[in-house]
Order: sequence, then C-alpha cells, then structure tokens
Amino acid sequence: MSVSNGKFHNVNSLSELQTYHVGVIEAAAHRALRQHKDSLLKGYDLTGVEWYIIGTVADAGTSGIRTTDLANILGTTLGFLTKTIALLEAKDYLFKKANAEDARSSFICFNEKKRKVIDEIEIALRVKLRESIYDQVSPEELMTYIKVMQKFSQIK
Repeated sequence: MSVSNGKFHNVNSLSELQTYHVGVIEAAAHRALRQHKDSLLKGYDLTGVEWYIIGTVADAGTSGIRTTDLANILGTTLGFLTKTIALLEAKDYLFKKANAEDARSSFICFNEKKRKVIDEIEIALRVKLRESIYDQVSPEELMTYIKVMQKFSQIK
C-alpha cells in the first residue's frame, strides 16, 4: 500500500490496511460525496441535510412524522433538527401539525404543493450524480456500496 497526495493506491487486501487507513478513506469519501451533492443542490437553495429531511418527511405520508422520530432516523439532535425544520418551513417545504394525542408534541408534514418541485429536483439530481459518479464507479459498484452502507447503518 502506498500513499501519495493523501490518496491510497494499490489496496489489494484487508491485511494491507490499518484501521486508520480505512477511517481516512471513509471520511474522504463521505466528504467528497457530501460536497458534490451539496453543490448540485445549491441551485435549488437546499443543502444535502435539508434534502434528506424533506424526503424523509415526504416518505412519512400525510400524517407526518414526530420530530423525535425524524431525529432518530437521521441520527441528529433535536436542536439541529428544530432549526433546520424552521428553515424548511420558511421555504414552504414543511409545516407542523398539532398532535391531537399529546399537546407537547407535533408532527412534521410535507407540503404537497411542493411535490412537483421535489420530483423535478430528484430527477435532476439522479441525472447529475450518475453522470459524475459513473465516471468513477459502475452502476453495479454503486449498488454494492449502497447495500454495504445499509448494513453498516445497522451496527449498534
């Protein structure tokens, strides 16, 4: 294994990697993908995190999702989520609905008036990401990567 300009070369087996090598690669990959997605979303006045929140809330359906459940799904704090939801409310993507069973909590709901907009963003992002990512990895490799991330996300 060799390292030049901060990049690892000739990684052929796990025995050649130190655990910190894997950590550096993981961090670099995460940072590169996040920056790339954020640059694509900038044209829509959204960040990657805002996009993940919008999509997750939209997936929850018309009944919405409790803020604590959303925080658990996204692995973030309630404080950060509260601020970001307020920004997305101002952008008219989300709204709060009172919880009839517990006045102390509310549900975060997706504004269906924005459905066409998020569908357009999704299509544009898929095209742009695939155009750029497929220069580096094949569709099969990308699917393997996604499956591995799903498995890693289950580690407790």
